[in-house]
Amino acid sequence: LFYRYPGLREKVPIVELATLPTPVQTMQQLSSKIGVDKLLVKRDDESAQLYGGNKVRKLEFLLADALAKGYSAVLTYGGAGSNHALATALYAKQFGLDCYAILAHEPATEAVAKKLLYHLDLGTRLESANTMPTIRTAAERILASRGAVYEIPFGGSSWRGVTGFVNAALELVEQIDSGKLNLPDLIYLAGGTEGSASGLALGFRLCQLPTRIVVVQVTPDAIGGPDLLTRLFDETNAELHRLDPRIPIFDKPMQQVEMRRNFLGSGYAQPTDDGRAAIQLLKQTESITLDNTYTAKATAALFSDARAGRLDS
Repeated sequence: LFYRYPGLREKVPIVELATLPTPVQTMQQLSSKIGVDKLLVKRDDESAQLYGGNKVRKLEFLLADALAKGYSAVLTYGGAGSNHALATALYAKQFGLDCYAILAHEPATEAVAKKLLYHLDLGTRLESANTMPTIRTAAERILASRGAVYEIPFGGSSWRGVTGFVNAALELVEQIDSGKLNLPDLIYLAGGTEGSASGLALGFRLCQLPTRIVVVQVTPDAIGGPDLLTRLFDETNAELHRLDPRIPIFDKPMQQVEMRRNFLGSGYAQPTDDGRAAIQLLKQTESITLDNTYTAKATAALFSDARAGRLDS
């Protein structure tokens, strides 16, 4: 983003957490298995040595803003097994920032238990709250009891966090231009708080990339969905345009986005049969590990479309 719009460099602080670009891997065995011409995966699970995943791209901008403004602590939110909350705690500690996390109930699994133990090792100040009113009450208590706490929303999905995925879109365009992959027809990704999807959508518009984005919703409409994606797209577009007027204002944020709601199952972090099948097949064919909450459901949607003939050449 800074190479394309150098005027942003002095106006948008960033700290380096990720090892970029993340590689793009061809999934030849899986392609043959499900009858699709060509499948690739962008390995954002390898985005950083300390703790990878998509949250690192957002935290590069969010933690930089907290540091630039002189905050001594951060506060964020998620489920008990939230990758975002744990990534925030890990990277905040690197910069000497205390971390508060308000976590909601999730099904008790080994993965959730490991993350909570990791929080204890890090010294994360954890609070439990399961409804939006009680979450807000807990947040206000923390903010009132300690000054200089930087608030990071669910999933890191503010305009600064979304900027990390505008960057990701431009990174993908560079990989296409350099011949590492052909222009994708479709990109499937899980949509939680819609920061990743809205950033990709805005980045693709900036680059005039026609690739369509299939967002597989893994949260209820109260947390995610097209209205939130539209708002984040518009807010990020407006802020970046304000900082560099060469960035145009776009209409129709959903122009290249298809939102899929039928793979959520019984709720957030609740495994589905299709998701379990996706986990097993990716492990067998490509030795890639998916998680029940996000990537398994996005991959299940891709498999469903393949079976229905929607991905035929």
